[in-house]
Amino acid sequence: MKLHLLGEWLSWFEYQQECNSSIFSTFEDYSETYEEKYDCSESKRKFIPEKDLCERDNVIIDMLNSASLQEGSTTVSFCVTDPNLPDNPVIYVSDGFCHLTGYEFDDVVGKNCRFLQGPETKREDVMKIVNAIKEEKECTVRLLNYRKDGTTFSNEFYLAQLRSPAQEVVYFIGIQAAVDVVDGGQDRTLCITDIVPSNP
Repeated sequence: MKLHLLGEWLSWFEYQQECNSSIFSTFEDYSETYEEKYDCSESKRKFIPEKDLCERDNVIIDMLNSASLQEGSTTVSFCVTDPNLPDNPVIYVSDGFCHLTGYEFDDVVGKNCRFLQGPETKREDVMKIVNAIKEEKECTVRLLNYRKDGTTFSNEFYLAQLRSPAQEVVYFIGIQAAVDVVDGGQDRTLCITDIVPSNP
C-alpha cells in the first residue's frame, strides 16, 4: 500500500541526498501564537518550517503542502510536532487531519497527539510510537483512534522524523490514513498518499 511506499521513498531519498545548510532558528518565543508562525488561513493552510530542514525533508513538506492545497482536498492528513517543546506538542495539522478527526486547528495545536487515543486504543500500539520517538526511528502502526464526536476509526499511522542539515531531529511528522473494511474482509485505505512519486 502507498503508505509503505512513502516510507520506502523517504529512506531511499535520505541516502541519496547531501544536506548543506544549518539550523537557523528555534521556538524561542513559546508565547507567540501558532497562527502567527504558520499559515493557518482556511483557504491556504500549509506548514512553513521555522527550522532549517535537510533537502529530503524539504521535498517531503513541499509534496504534502502541494497535495493538501489542491482545490477541495481533504484527504491529505498529517500533523507536525516539535520535540523541543514540552510534551512534544502538535504545532501544525493539515485540513485533511481536521476532516478526518473532526477537530479544528485550534482544538489540536499545542496538545500532544495522545488526545486521539481512547479506552479501546491498544497500549502496545501506542508504545510502538513512544519507542520510535525515543529511538528517533520511523514506524508504521495501525491504531484505533477517536474523533472529536467520540466515534472510532482505524488509523494506519506513519511516523517519521524531520531532520536538520546536521541530521538532528527538529520535528516529527505523523501521517494518518483511515482504513475501512470492505466486502470480503479486505482493508481499503480511505486517505492519503497518491502523492508518492512512482519513480523518485
